[in-house]
Amino acid sequence: MFTIPVPLGDRTYNVIIGDVSIDVTADCLAKVLARSTGVAVLVDENLGRLNPRVGLLIAALTKRLPRVERFDLPAGETCKTFAQLERTCEWMASQGFDRGAAIVAVGGGATSDHAGFAASVYLRGIQFAVIPTTLLAMVDASVGGKTAVDLKAGKNLVGAFHQPRLVVADLNFLDSLPARELAAGMAEVVKAALISDAPLFAMLEAQTTPAHEWPREQLADAIASAVKVKVAVVSEDEREGGRRAILNFGHTLGHAMEAGSQYGLLHGEAVSLGMLAALRLGELRGKSPTDLRKRTEKVLNTLALPTDVAKHLTASVMKHVEVDKKRRSNDIRFVFVPFVGDAILDDVPLAELHAQAAGMF
Repeated sequence: MFTIPVPLGDRTYNVIIGDVSIDVTADCLAKVLARSTGVAVLVDENLGRLNPRVGLLIAALTKRLPRVERFDLPAGETCKTFAQLERTCEWMASQGFDRGAAIVAVGGGATSDHAGFAASVYLRGIQFAVIPTTLLAMVDASVGGKTAVDLKAGKNLVGAFHQPRLVVADLNFLDSLPARELAAGMAEVVKAALISDAPLFAMLEAQTTPAHEWPREQLADAIASAVKVKVAVVSEDEREGGRRAILNFGHTLGHAMEAGSQYGLLHGEAVSLGMLAALRLGELRGKSPTDLRKRTEKVLNTLALPTDVAKHLTASVMKHVEVDKKRRSNDIRFVFVPFVGDAILDDVPLAELHAQAAGMF
């Protein structure tokens, strides 16, 4: 079991990764939320219906903390709307949760995004913790304090920075995760390797099977390595004033393709495509070597992630790029990888991006 601290002064918290028992998870939550006046457990409705660990966890928390109440969220990205956020906050108010209350998110990245944003705005901010249950959430969404909901114009356009008190990544939840979703989570592991962990990328290149066939210990090591990359960046630049932007590698075009698919693409699948697009754009601008895109494509194919960028990088998708959070006037900030383990930031004029997109693949 790994315990990785996120060093943020008096807001420092731990990310625990491993085969964590229900009792240990409940004990850890009870410790950090000991002074709470009540706990709202926000659960992905599909997970709550299908996985008995959710009920066991809530029962264990009920024995340790005052007033534990469960509230189900619509599954996946559909919970990330203002209407759903209002529904959550209205329920919390109707239940009488006060400023001493806490939220615990149990689900994937969308659940943690919704729950964290609700915690950041309900009564002007209450504490929260995260039990990520998908690989994607474990390596990315649950760590770093980014919370958000979507707009019709694009993904994560309204949100707040609000750090959790604790993250417990219980790998037992992955046992019931579909192979497609496990593969999607690996896209963020590949991203972490490319931007800051060359040994991790070497390990990924050496694989011959998708992640759902890996031994548990190997998967735990990969998750921990990716989390350490994110923690190192977040602790240096919590609110993305500079270096934290490298964590957006593959996300600018990836988010556009995800939104353009009406979220038919999973987030990690879109990031897989977005990384290849960014590497190709880097080639065209002299920022990335050609062999790196080919090596990355091979890794992504082994991990059962999509690599058919041309199919998804359409003119309508490019319109979503224009409302990306990283746009500044007529430029948009991109992350490029000059070699494995390093990342640089560069502003790309939108006109150039549109011109290049048509012939990139």
